[in-house]
Amino acid sequence: MLSFNLTVEMILDNINDAVCVVDKDCITRFWNKRAEKLYGVTRKELLGKKITYFFPTALLPKVLKEGRPYENVYNSPRENYHNIITARPLYDGNELIGAISCDRDISELIRLTTLLDKTKLGLKVLEEEISILNENRFSFDQIVGSNINFIEVINLCRKVSKSKINVLIAGESGTGKEVFARAIHIESRRKGIFVPINCSAIPEELMESELFGYEGGAFTGALKKGRPGKFELANDGTLFLDEIGDMPLSMQPKILRVLEDGMITRVGGSKATKVDVRIIAATNKNLKKMMYDGLFRKDLYYRLNSILIKLPPLRERREDIPQLVNRFIKQFCITYRSNIPEIPSQVMEVLTNYDWEGNIRELKNIIERIVILVKNNDVKRIDMNFLPRSIIENSTVKREYKNEALDLNKIIENAEKKAILEAMEFSKGNKAKAAKLLNIPRSTLYFKLNKYHI
Repeated sequence: MLSFNLTVEMILDNINDAVCVVDKDCITRFWNKRAEKLYGVTRKELLGKKITYFFPTALLPKVLKEGRPYENVYNSPRENYHNIITARPLYDGNELIGAISCDRDISELIRLTTLLDKTKLGLKVLEEEISILNENRFSFDQIVGSNINFIEVINLCRKVSKSKINVLIAGESGTGKEVFARAIHIESRRKGIFVPINCSAIPEELMESELFGYEGGAFTGALKKGRPGKFELANDGTLFLDEIGDMPLSMQPKILRVLEDGMITRVGGSKATKVDVRIIAATNKNLKKMMYDGLFRKDLYYRLNSILIKLPPLRERREDIPQLVNRFIKQFCITYRSNIPEIPSQVMEVLTNYDWEGNIRELKNIIERIVILVKNNDVKRIDMNFLPRSIIENSTVKREYKNEALDLNKIIENAEKKAILEAMEFSKGNKAKAAKLLNIPRSTLYFKLNKYHI
């Protein structure tokens, strides 16, 4: 009969993940066989030594320092090694006694992705993988937010997802209308696919053929076999009509007809086809005002507006910005194969207090820019220099902080004031002694004491 410890060791030696256990002093106490194979470091070499001796950027020291877990973090502990790591602190009651990490090797996946990007081969495989990833990426569970109003929006969307009712999503540009539309589709479990179309990007003369398809020879340049439209492609699935406010007036009654009887006819054809399509529309315009102004059909508006989802702009849920920043940094660090940098509180404060007129889309673009700059400059910390000047200048963060962070004269004055205060404290108020410590004339010290009201 094997002892309990040997049984546990045997189990851990036969799993696919690399497992490492350290004590509270970061000394390595366990290193399984998968870890030996993955990193080329034996137990004999590593046990009894600090994990940072072989892996300077290991996550475990940070877990011990902060006493909190990290889930699915990209890490590159050594050159040409890439993994996804989950690390947790170990407690005996309330006492921190160590930490454990499980590493999953993705080095081969990264090399394969790079090869596929260069050669354009295996497109079918990639499409299937992307389809699976999109289901995870666009589900409601992946939508970041803890703002009360935003959570209420998510809950409403979950409730209506499994129905066939049409949904209208309203919100400013960049608030994530398509993300919510995809999440509703995924939650609905409809058999068909999610088909998006941007109504503002299709010329009016091509809109009908794009939506309903066309028969062969229907017009000059048409394919001989014809082509299905978006409604046919979305059969048993979801059709997402983005920027519905830009739908031409001439097309609106035709859309209404499909919504009423579920029948479509291709351009140049005579046969009507039955389709089962769930419609989700989105707009950043005031459709109700457009309706009163005669720019949008009243009957179509009320048909689409069965359920109205209003997405709040990012400036109305500032508490969600740090979560989004951390999410995007992790995503782009994986994309660009970069270690995750530290985000100082001052930088996060500036990002949180910026109004983000472009909403989540603008924030995501800025974070991608920051990650690229961090990697190119080979630094481990995001400083203010990586932020665009427009964000720093237009952030509503306290002006005192802006001056201290960006005004060199203010930085020098603060340092000088701090040094004088420390010298006066050390000398117990003796100005002659304080001036000697500061290596300045006593008259200069008197001047600066008066200047800083000390």
